[in-house]
Amino acid sequence: MPDTAVPATQDTFAFAHRGAILLIVLVGQFMAVVDNNIVAIALPTITRTFHVPLGQSQWIATAYIITIIATVLIFGTLSPALGKTRLFLFGLVLFTASSAACGLAGSLPLLVLARIVQGIGAAMLLSISMAIIMQVFPPHERGKALGYVTATIGLGLIIGPALGGILVDAFGWPFVFFVNVPIGIALLVPALHYLRLGDGGGRLSLPDWPGAVLLIALMAGFALFLNELANPPVNIANLAAYAGFSLAALGAFVARERKAASPLLDLSIFSTRRFVLPAASLIFYFVATFILLIILPFYFEGVMGWKPTQVGFMAFVMPVAMIASAPICGWAYDTFPSKNYPAAGVAGMGAAFLACGYGFGTQDVPLIVIALILAGLCRSVFQGPNVIEIMGALPAEKAGVASSILVTLQDLGIMLGISAASILLVLQLDHLGYTGAILDAGAGILPPLVANALYAGGLCCFVAALLSFRR
Repeated sequence: MPDTAVPATQDTFAFAHRGAILLIVLVGQFMAVVDNNIVAIALPTITRTFHVPLGQSQWIATAYIITIIATVLIFGTLSPALGKTRLFLFGLVLFTASSAACGLAGSLPLLVLARIVQGIGAAMLLSISMAIIMQVFPPHERGKALGYVTATIGLGLIIGPALGGILVDAFGWPFVFFVNVPIGIALLVPALHYLRLGDGGGRLSLPDWPGAVLLIALMAGFALFLNELANPPVNIANLAAYAGFSLAALGAFVARERKAASPLLDLSIFSTRRFVLPAASLIFYFVATFILLIILPFYFEGVMGWKPTQVGFMAFVMPVAMIASAPICGWAYDTFPSKNYPAAGVAGMGAAFLACGYGFGTQDVPLIVIALILAGLCRSVFQGPNVIEIMGALPAEKAGVASSILVTLQDLGIMLGISAASILLVLQLDHLGYTGAILDAGAGILPPLVANALYAGGLCCFVAALLSFRR
């Protein structure tokens, strides 16, 4: 018989409507996650529409990720004063309005600016989603609720590429952004009714404003550094200036966080080797994953002549294999526990990347499909146990910090993967003396270049395996 009694620590209204609140939070998370990868399918079309090189158009993807990384910790710190309800609602409105602005943008700079605003809205949603679930669900129901969060993220990874391809083919690239508008408006109505969490109202102050400013400066400088690399001929003076600025910002940020009474980022977690090594492996894992996701549309559209819808369904293969195998891998991890599941999983993923790279180089589509299935299976072996290792490496009182850091590390890996894919392709094309549009390079130029990029992704996987290996 289900326990319907309201725990003493729960708000009566929120507890009674916790199912509706969970659904609201999941839809908000779903939109934010989908926008991480739906743009990858539209990127070749947007690049051609605005007549810009890939090194510039990659800002459409990286600006969103960089903004989340730079602001998610800030909003997480602000939430006690602003209240999780207000932060979620404002983030939802901002995300929805900026999605419309993305679709209406008539130039690349306007689109990138709208993506930055969209990233701010996504950071507001993501920064407090877990906290809302933890607040409205009693301890004995939280595991199940958080399981729905994992499933939602997986669903976003599956639907994003396929949905992006269908929308681009049927309506044009603006609709990969317009699709958020009706969902956001529809979600706002139940959110206004059910999100009554009774929090907030404290003093509105950020304990570490200098740290927040330095973190934003660090991410901006690093993004400019990566963008300079992706736009040959590289201006060495600019590259050195961006690198110097980024290092200075990093040094100042670390110095500030060490002495701040209430730091934005608790640096003490990085003194724990059991946390640092799997966290580093997580970054390399996401770098490799997004090298593949960014490269894949350019290959199949530029070499094979496929439409975005076809590319979307090819991008479907790896996450479907991941979702299908995740329960079995989870059962195996629980039944036959070992610290080296993550190392084995990401090493197998590296082998799949090498096979996929060979398939790209030889235009062997069946081999590519098999390699993507293997990569998806190995992602299941790696990702869940890796997160458990990271969270378990820290004491319980630092679980909240570790959770925020996981979001930051994941998005940092995504940003680096997007930039690495652009840099690897553009620099190889520049070395060959090719200056035209990437899609026009065709089957005569692209296959070996794409293969080399995938081999680099495989190398990232093997580095991640070395970091994950526990003796």
